Amino acid sequence: MKLNAWNEIVSGLSNPDVTTCVEAASRLHASAAPEDIPRLLSLLDSDDFFVREAAAWPLAELAGPVALPQLLKAYQRGFEEGHDNDGFSAALLEIPALFGPEATRAIASFAATVEGKIKGHALWLLEFCDKDGEAGSSGG
Repeated sequence: MKLNAWNEIVSGLSNPDVTTCVEAASRLHASAAPEDIPRLLSLLDSDDFFVREAAAWPLAELAGPVALPQLLKAYQRGFEEGHDNDGFSAALLEIPALFGPEATRAIASFAATVEGKIKGHALWLLEFCDKDGEAGSSGG
């Protein structure tokens, strides 16, 4: 995405007008491309929960399990700030749905290397991967 379009979208994500924020999030989701992954990852460090959640959707779809550590860190931050994380949860569920066996392996490997609440989130996400390494049917 061109820098001017990126800057316009990111500015819109923090706009006091809710409609502008939602439109910016939709634009980010629709327009982000693989070359935007580093910038999307930086949005996960934002102090604004909405900005972090808006970045989670395209990251889950574009980077998938590669971005799992950063996504789960931002996800936990949302809980610590008192958010329900429902939109963020839905974004995370795209990873096993889109990346199947690759996601299963990456999530299981990541869960084995972390502790505490982040590990719990990884194990929760693993529930949405089939035992055979395919995404989707085990629920949770």
